[in-house]
Amino acid sequence: MKIPKHVNTVWDWVDDHIRLLAIIVALAAAAAAGLWLPILSAFVLGAALGGLAIHSRMSRRTTRLRAEVDDLLRENGSLRHENNMLIGGVISAQMLVTQRLPVITADPGEE
Repeated sequence: MKIPKHVNTVWDWVDDHIRLLAIIVALAAAAAAGLWLPILSAFVLGAALGGLAIHSRMSRRTTRLRAEVDDLLRENGSLRHENNMLIGGVISAQMLVTQRLPVITADPGEE
């Protein structure tokens, strides 16, 4: 299923500005709830601050792990390429050479 270009553009913008949108939504919800239910407002603000604290704490680890995954994928790709090159050339040539060698059997007179 193809995503329309304008929808994809909006999703990219939201992905780039997700922190700002989360803060605006949390503050708007807290302000609206503060008028009727102050406890709900305090809960929303506490959840927003807790989420921000966890995000800031985990962002370094996430960045490091993503870099490690990228390195592993690159290494996997280069190993696959090397394996394909070996299968295509060197190993095939060696297999042809070993198939041409004569088979040496035991001398029947020694038994």
